[in-house]
Amino acid sequence: MWSCLDSVGPFDGERGAGSIGRVTRQLARWPHLAGEMFTGADISVTYALQLAERAGGVILGEEERSYVARTGGREAYRRAMETCKATKAWAAERSRHQECP
Repeated sequence: MWSCLDSVGPFDGERGAGSIGRVTRQLARWPHLAGEMFTGADISVTYALQLAERAGGVILGEEERSYVARTGGREAYRRAMETCKATKAWAAERSRHQECP
């Protein structure tokens, strides 16, 4: 497994680690990517972080996990995810396989 603290990992090599690093640095200063306001960028980045964690083997740090919980719990994020049936089916299937011993 790769930690987002590492400089290289299976998600997308140095580019993926750099992207997560930029998100982490922004979140150290603000609750959302655009500062105080929740925006579409937060929906996009939350989805990307969840995908990296589920499919890319990325281990999110405390800052990223807190952000994903905060933004993923918002009604706007849930509505956005409801519109993507393929993502819902994929996530459900993946969760079932991860629960198996």
